[in-house]
Amino acid sequence: MLSERQKKLLTIILKNPRGIKGAELAEKIHVTTRTIRNDIADINMTLMNSHCMIQSSKRAGYFIMKENVVKIQECLSLMDAIDSRQIASTPIERRYYLLGQVALHSKISLFELADMLYVSEQTVYKDVMALIRFLKDTYHFCEISVSNGNVILQCDEVELRSLCYRIIKDEIYLSDNLVNLHLYQLVKESYDIEELNDITDYIVSYCKGHDITLTDRMIFVISWMIFFTFVRIQNGSLLKKKMEVFHQNISLSTMLKNLIDDLRFDFNEDDCNLLQNYIETLGFYSNDDISDVESDGVVEEFTRQMKIKYNYDFTSIPTLYDNFRNHLNLAIKRLLVDYQLSNPLLQEVKTKYSFAYEIALMIAPILYEKYGLYMCEDEISFLALYVMPFLKMQNICLRVILVNSVLQSFTSFIEIWLKQEFQDLLKIVAITPLYSLQEEIKKTEADLIISTTSIDFTPKLPVITISSLPGINEKKMLEEFMEGQAAISTGMKIFREVFSKEKILFFHEDIVFEEVIKQCAQNLKKQGHIEDDELFLQTTLSREKVYPTHISNGVYLPHPLMNQAIRSGISVGVVKKETTSKDDKIKLFFVLAQEPTINNDMIYIYNLINKIAVSEKLVNVLLDLQTSQEFIDYLERIIQIM
Repeated sequence: MLSERQKKLLTIILKNPRGIKGAELAEKIHVTTRTIRNDIADINMTLMNSHCMIQSSKRAGYFIMKENVVKIQECLSLMDAIDSRQIASTPIERRYYLLGQVALHSKISLFELADMLYVSEQTVYKDVMALIRFLKDTYHFCEISVSNGNVILQCDEVELRSLCYRIIKDEIYLSDNLVNLHLYQLVKESYDIEELNDITDYIVSYCKGHDITLTDRMIFVISWMIFFTFVRIQNGSLLKKKMEVFHQNISLSTMLKNLIDDLRFDFNEDDCNLLQNYIETLGFYSNDDISDVESDGVVEEFTRQMKIKYNYDFTSIPTLYDNFRNHLNLAIKRLLVDYQLSNPLLQEVKTKYSFAYEIALMIAPILYEKYGLYMCEDEISFLALYVMPFLKMQNICLRVILVNSVLQSFTSFIEIWLKQEFQDLLKIVAITPLYSLQEEIKKTEADLIISTTSIDFTPKLPVITISSLPGINEKKMLEEFMEGQAAISTGMKIFREVFSKEKILFFHEDIVFEEVIKQCAQNLKKQGHIEDDELFLQTTLSREKVYPTHISNGVYLPHPLMNQAIRSGISVGVVKKETTSKDDKIKLFFVLAQEPTINNDMIYIYNLINKIAVSEKLVNVLLDLQTSQEFIDYLERIIQIM
């Protein structure tokens, strides 16, 4: 099938029986002569089965033989008939088609929309209402309404473009397919979609020539944003507000200027500034463009609080720290334009890496205090992915003496293999032949010996013997050893410090979410963990409203955003009669009181609660228990198999 531009091109050639030059065609359609040549080739491939094609000569340019004109006109009519049936065939496609039509006309009747979609007015009314709900729930956009049989758009051009930029980003980032067919409905019948290909090709070429690395999805998002801007301008929808750029990104502004000039787009400064503000939030920069002005103060405060509360020095791993800072810098820019990223793995991050998420959450009040900005859970979950490997590295880093009993090439291979498989979890502090091992042990502080040969004496350090070409079995042996070494204290000891049967509360009657937390807070005060149960309740509910602590299967881990406990402890609320909070069933509450300074033992507690939450079977068994002692006993059994 031909694109709208290719059909237009073919129509122009049909209207010029004596021929038309490629340069003139390019000027008429607002593309390059290269694009014209490519389109002609595509058209001829499509027309091949009809035994007719576009001819060309240096003198006449492009032309169609007289005897083929009727055949080609019939082909065009057939294509138009087929295309007319391909308008918005799915609910999602109709959603974006309707948005595109409303954006194009500002006011359009339900009758006209129904006629366009070949459906009833009742059907199109339901689709419009679904669109309104979607925009309100997802983007807090409430400027579309239905009145007297008309769909009305009431917003300025900045608001509309900002909305569509966000939709474009979400659709492409969350789609399994880079060629997102839903988005095509936004601009259907407005302008030639092939213009998008020229924009994409230009960006790819520009990045290759200017040492800029972008993901495929980012390129498509940027191309679509520029293309949508182009469509709006071509339709006469111009910006009426003066737009300022947040941060002068030289690489981005230069690329936009060159693209606009080379593709002959009629963009003004305000168009470019609005585009730049949104594109920059995606992470478009060269190595010289990264500015830390926005994030430095926030990161410093975050690092300070992380040191005070958790005794972790985030700066001790410079690579992770710098990546965290750069990501946060871009996140702040996104917040300034209300353009936060969505994380399809949000719930998985909160469940699997809850402690890392909890630490990353400290950024939220810092940002609010400094900029008055609210960071959503999705953005926080991305930051947690920088904290998680940092925590992993804190738990263990074994110092290794590597016994070199084979050829140097094998030893080098083993060294590289250890680095690749375990990264910073293992550190080779010495490489020695077997005959010098005893002497090396005396002078080198180490936790483990790794050797490719048997050792004929019993060293004070544990020994793991591996093959000269290590593989899966060797990796498993080392992982099991490290897991054993990583335990700071026994699970049972940690468990008994924060749990007791006196802290297990059963609720057999109907009860609201807040009441469970209230009674657990009172219990924590009674057990000497907190001073003010009312303050604890209010701060916990405030955090729950903004950042819910539902993990999975009706299990919650409520706690204040700021730690305020005298000593750490947990009160458990077991809700026997099923009730709901929002969309989630309430089953188990682990109401957590934490000391201002938290030790590594709390990681164990988070892991224990997560293990329970992700297993529906474990949750149901705990719900069926009748006494506090039974509950404690069963938790102890869970610990034994962790």
